[in-house]
Amino acid sequence: MWQGLKQRLRRRVFEAMEAERRERAGHQNLVLGPRSQLFSQAEVRNLCGPRDSIRVGADSFIRGVLLTHAGGAQIEIGDWCYVGHRTEIWAASRVQIGNRVLISHDVNIHDSASHPVDTQDRHEHFKQIITRGHSAAHGEFGAFGAAPIVIEDDVWVSFGVTILRGVRIGRGSVIGARSVVLDDVPPNSIYTCDIHPRLRSLDEGRVP
Repeated sequence: MWQGLKQRLRRRVFEAMEAERRERAGHQNLVLGPRSQLFSQAEVRNLCGPRDSIRVGADSFIRGVLLTHAGGAQIEIGDWCYVGHRTEIWAASRVQIGNRVLISHDVNIHDSASHPVDTQDRHEHFKQIITRGHSAAHGEFGAFGAAPIVIEDDVWVSFGVTILRGVRIGRGSVIGARSVVLDDVPPNSIYTCDIHPRLRSLDEGRVP
């Protein structure tokens, strides 16, 4: 009985120390507002500049990845926001998120194309990422058509959504699960990507 109690106590102490370590490491890479939290799943990779390149307002909760990967890139998240587990926000220019925005799990938000279109440039860029790091490679090759993303106040982004460069999502809108957002969304709208499944009998022939 006592042995089991000791083991549980050790485990709790270790978990508390690990949570504190993660929190301190994260705080070194961003500006975190009052009462906001980085959970254990969160990752902050500020590759391009000072702490204030990534700013989180008050009372916000981060479980995902925040990454700046080009010189001068910024991520700004407002008050009372949530960023879900396995969500990744990558900025080569600027990603601006308003107040009371809920971003579910498995969401991808990318404000650039990430790699050059030209095959040789793309290969050289990849080699530089591997040998010198992401930010150094972007510094030489540029930000590949980066364009800011703006998500206004009170938006809800459901799970599995992809939001691409240059998009503005208007205040109060809802982005349906698994949607790909390529164009602006007006305020107070519901945006979904309609999927029309096609069913047919196997007797009709081989699947193409």
